[in-house]
Parts: sequence; C-alpha cells; structure tokens
Amino acid sequence: MTDYLTAGTLAGIAILSLKTGLGCGLSGLRRKETLGFAAVYAVAAFLLGGVAGMVSRDISEQVLASGVLLHLIIAAGLVYFGIMTRKKWISEKKDISRHTFLWMSLPCPACIAATFLACLVLASATGTAGFRVGALVGAIFFAGILLSSSAISYGAGKLGKKDPSTLGNGMIVLGLFYLLCPLVIPAYLESRNIRMEDFTVPAGDMGFGLLLLLIPVAAGYLTDSWMRKRSHGGE
Repeated sequence: MTDYLTAGTLAGIAILSLKTGLGCGLSGLRRKETLGFAAVYAVAAFLLGGVAGMVSRDISEQVLASGVLLHLIIAAGLVYFGIMTRKKWISEKKDISRHTFLWMSLPCPACIAATFLACLVLASATGTAGFRVGALVGAIFFAGILLSSSAISYGAGKLGKKDPSTLGNGMIVLGLFYLLCPLVIPAYLESRNIRMEDFTVPAGDMGFGLLLLLIPVAAGYLTDSWMRKRSHGGE
C-alpha cells in the first residue's frame, strides 16, 4: 500500500507540473524564463517538504478545506483571462498571453497547498525526512515543467496551434475543472465516513441514471448534425 500511495502521489505531482508547462509552452517564453519558473517550483517544493516534516498529518484536512475558496478565485481568474486572451487575439490580433499565462504558471496558493499535502503524505508514508521529500518533489516539478513545456511548444508549433487563442482555450478548460473542486472535495471528505458495505446501488437505478446522461448527449449530437446539414444546404 505504501508503494501505491507513493507512486500515486508522485504521479500527481508530475501531472500538476503539466499545468505550468502548458502555460509556459503556449505563451512563447524563452528557455531561460522557463528555467526560472521551474526553479521557483523546485525551491518552493523543497521548503514545503521541510515544513511538512515538522507538522502533524491531521492538519491536511484543514489545508484541504481552506483551499476551496482559493480554487474558486483561481478558477474565476483562469476563465476570465482565458476568454480575454482569446478575445484580444481573435478580434484585435493583440497578444496578451505573456501576462495572462501567469494565472496558469505561477505557484498559486492552490498549487502550494497541493504540493504541501503531497510532501506531507510522502513524509508520513515513507518515513523519509521532510527536506529529502521536498528535494524529490522539487526535482519532479523541475523536470516535468521543462519537459512538458518543450513538448507542448514543439507539438503546438507543428500543428500550427501555437497562438494565444490555444492558450486561452487551455485556461478556460482548466478554470472550469477547478470550479468542480468545491463540489468534489466536500463529497470526498463525507464519503470517507460511509462504509462500503452500506453503499449499494441497484443495477436498474444505475442503468436509468446512465440513460438520463445519454439523452442530452444524443440531443446535442442530433441538433448539431441538423444545423450542419442546414448550413451546408443539405450536403
């Protein structure tokens, strides 16, 4: 179980680094600037690892609960500035991505809280010193940001999608995802108090629920197909 927990936490850190890599890769930063962002995350993770080794694991729920408001603020900023990035580029051909990408790439309070919790879990699960855990997490952040930003920049350039509009789309999607966090986190905390043997869902009810989900999907597909045929003169 410790191995699975460690692997899952490190994988989560690697995925978290993709958020910063996405912003750096699509905003056209120079290599030195990307290195600077990666170094900031590495140093922050190292320091947070040292702090995590000195506190109790019980504090994790308090950090998790207090981060809900921060998620809402960051989500609203990502959606708003993502729309502004797309709007300025599409309507005025004005590139403001070197400023708006900071909402995605800077070490925001939510990312710092997630990094702190990851260091706390790793230090508690493996019994490793906090600063060693912080150094490991920082190294993953550093490598993940550099690799993901380079891959995203190269791939977007090859596909002809490396422009502020693509960055705006990414910010909007990420912001909408963050908006789900205030719904998912409280539900997760409450679900831990439910015994699995008491939680049963009849197969019929599950099938009916899936059917209800398919209805709007099918309706949207049929409506879109009809509108496309109409706009193309029945072709």
